[in-house]
Amino acid sequence: MWQMAYWILMVAGVLIALQYFRDLGDITQIFLNVTRKRMVFAIRNEYKIISAALACAFMGALIDFQQDVSWGRSTEVLLGFTLFFAGFPWVFIHVGLRNQQSNAAFYSIEEAKKHVRSDESVIVLDNNGEARAHPDYHMKRPHLVGTLESLGGDQNIILTYCAMTHLGLGYKAEIEGEPQNLTVIAQIGNNLIMRNKEGEPIQQMYGTRECDGRHSDTKMQQWPTYRMPLRAFEKAFPDGKVFLNKIPSFLKNPFLCLFDHIIEWVVIVIVAIHDTKESLLFNTMDVIDDRLRMKEYVWGFNVGKDSVAYTEQFIHQNGDLINTTVGGRDIVCAYDSHYESMGIYYNDSGAPVSEIDFWGESDRGKLQRVETVKAAAYWCVWVNYFPETDLNRAPVSLEAAA
Repeated sequence: MWQMAYWILMVAGVLIALQYFRDLGDITQIFLNVTRKRMVFAIRNEYKIISAALACAFMGALIDFQQDVSWGRSTEVLLGFTLFFAGFPWVFIHVGLRNQQSNAAFYSIEEAKKHVRSDESVIVLDNNGEARAHPDYHMKRPHLVGTLESLGGDQNIILTYCAMTHLGLGYKAEIEGEPQNLTVIAQIGNNLIMRNKEGEPIQQMYGTRECDGRHSDTKMQQWPTYRMPLRAFEKAFPDGKVFLNKIPSFLKNPFLCLFDHIIEWVVIVIVAIHDTKESLLFNTMDVIDDRLRMKEYVWGFNVGKDSVAYTEQFIHQNGDLINTTVGGRDIVCAYDSHYESMGIYYNDSGAPVSEIDFWGESDRGKLQRVETVKAAAYWCVWVNYFPETDLNRAPVSLEAAA
């Protein structure tokens, strides 16, 4: 009887931990099929799954310790498998990719230029004259950064990042006035999934909780983001701050220093493989659309349920300025050569725009940036989450509008 109980508990521990490893191991999706349903279950029940696996394993080990019912070193082997399958995803996610929602370190542009090339693209959040830049390289590990300090008077403005999507997306981390304490937890469909303090998954692309669905009005407020080189950021915001994800010194924290170097190496290698090939590292897409190359950059956005994506080439071909209509609202898409940045703005003036600058100052007045823009996201991922998207929607000509 004791021997049967031992084997049932030890094998159950391995199998439960293996389920957790499969569904939240992240890199396991390279080799294993993970459905969204299983992943959502694992996210919502992460600690219950881990606790169940460890409880089975340690109870089985206790039986062996008291009754000596194992075969050879089976206890050590099975306990080792359980600890690895349960421990690897947890450590990788919660330590290796620990977010910095409230404690990110931002530096002056002069300091940033020691670590970031002047031509490197940065993702910008700004508000009331204050601005923060986020280089892709420094966002790859934390995936989620912010600060307790306000951004131009607004609190809890964060940047979320997904290397598999090449997407930095800003949010005010609140839902119905309730601050969201977010954790980076997984990816599926090559896009980041976060979890709030209630354990509910939140998809980066939508900002909605899984329980509410894609089109729910109950969601985090998206915050306008755009891209530009660091040199242009310095011109636009000479007093702006730049996020740098510096690894702790060995003397200050030897464990984190060594661990972060290992994780950074692993992440950089994996992302480099993903970024330099046309094929996907994770084949977890539901939609395949060959209107563009899979990893061509697009500026996708939606107004309500109407979604559009533009390529930079199309904007250039149309004189760096397009007037269009999305979701019943007039929109202006413009490229500013001085600041080397694509901007997408609401145009509520009632007439087309013929001139506009980086700041949204146009011949029709001051225009506000569209908050739902996903700047330079991979086409294949954008269309996977917005399959109804219109590509390079024809512009409204000034003559026709007149």
